Amino acid sequence: MSFHFGTEETILFDFWKTETAVGIVVSCFVTVLLAFLMETIRFFRDYRKAQIQIHQPPIAPEDRLKRSPQLDLIDPLLQLFQLTIAYCLMLIFMTFNVYLCFFTVVGEIISHLLYRTLYPHLNSSSSGHC
Repeated sequence: MSFHFGTEETILFDFWKTETAVGIVVSCFVTVLLAFLMETIRFFRDYRKAQIQIHQPPIAPEDRLKRSPQLDLIDPLLQLFQLTIAYCLMLIFMTFNVYLCFFTVVGEIISHLLYRTLYPHLNSSSSGHC
């Protein structure tokens, strides 16, 4: 495998095939949107975590079982979606198409910088991409 410039790619699934420059441009745009979605989920998780810390006193370990299970299911589900999108972006990068690789990185950088600029007070404990 090597990096290449091309318009004929199969991206993630058999139904996501490109054969023209327009197909690659649309796929690059979708890749940027996936990066934004992943960052949105990541920072929403950080926002929820910050809100819980602000509005709730520390919980003793023996009282954690008494909490609402719905609250405890939301973060793992968000983590599942975040991780799935991160792996999809990794697999898109692994097509080694230079255009797709470039826009995967650009989408991640721009979305991360945007959320860091909009919400500088959030401590991104989940920004380890996984």
